Amino acid sequence: MNRRRAVLWRIAAIVVVAGGGFTVLQGPARHLEAQASAGVFRLVGDDRVRTAGANSIEVLPPSHAPFQAVVTPSCSSVGSLIALGCLGVLAPPGRRRNIAVGAAMGTVAAGNIVRIAASLAIGLAAGRQSLILFHDWVGSIFGFGYTLGGYLLLLHFLLPARPRVQVVTA
Repeated sequence: MNRRRAVLWRIAAIVVVAGGGFTVLQGPARHLEAQASAGVFRLVGDDRVRTAGANSIEVLPPSHAPFQAVVTPSCSSVGSLIALGCLGVLAPPGRRRNIAVGAAMGTVAAGNIVRIAASLAIGLAAGRQSLILFHDWVGSIFGFGYTLGGYLLLLHFLLPARPRVQVVTA
């Protein structure tokens, strides 16, 4: 009975920490993601995409009207990052756990920046409506893919390796 109660308290604490963490971290995370996504364009020398506020990105397409894209809480990867962090807390402690959580979270954070930058590139090339269409369809699928990839990476590092079986032929 004590073990069951301890597990329930641990789960309750994780739910509270996840909810509180999302509330506190979603603003700064959105700002960083907007900065990083616009920074991708600066890296390649394109100044037609730049941050326009805390969570906004100004897009100046050459053949369409300029517009602002907003990184909303649902656009941010902070929910997935917190979920992976909470899953990592449930894993047995050790060096492999830290590597697993770090690799999974890095995959998700980088994947989301690439997703936002790809949406901005579509908007830059084809306008605001194309950005919205790409973001809603392709971006959602991509988001699912990198989150699943991060989770599988977490499992890869956490689960014990399967013992190799030697095949002996006669």
